Amino acid sequence: MPHIHLEYSDNIDTLEVKPMLLALNQALLDGEFVQSGNEVKSRAIKQSDFVIGVDGDAEAYLHAKVSLLSGRDEATQSAISKLLLKTLQQNFKVPTDLVVQICVEIIEMPRNSYSKLVLKA
Repeated sequence: MPHIHLEYSDNIDTLEVKPMLLALNQALLDGEFVQSGNEVKSRAIKQSDFVIGVDGDAEAYLHAKVSLLSGRDEATQSAISKLLLKTLQQNFKVPTDLVVQICVEIIEMPRNSYSKLVLKA
């Protein structure tokens, strides 16, 4: 059920978005944090309006927001965060002219208010 929102600054020109999203999904499956790859939904958003610090023209970022249903303990959340941080690092070529901050943020969604419907024709 995890949802991954990968936000990245538009001054990054080396990011291969689809392969990165697939790598993140696969990492959760391989780490046995999901039962099926279809449980993970990931998307990427390139952001053109951003500021890093006060003189950060040579700064960039990848920021993964990972929404999980409530109920996972802190150790599991930490393991997911570290796994996805490692996956981002391993699948990203840092541009030579930038300093890139890579972050993973875990967000808990209340299980009792999350609704989902799967439709098939």
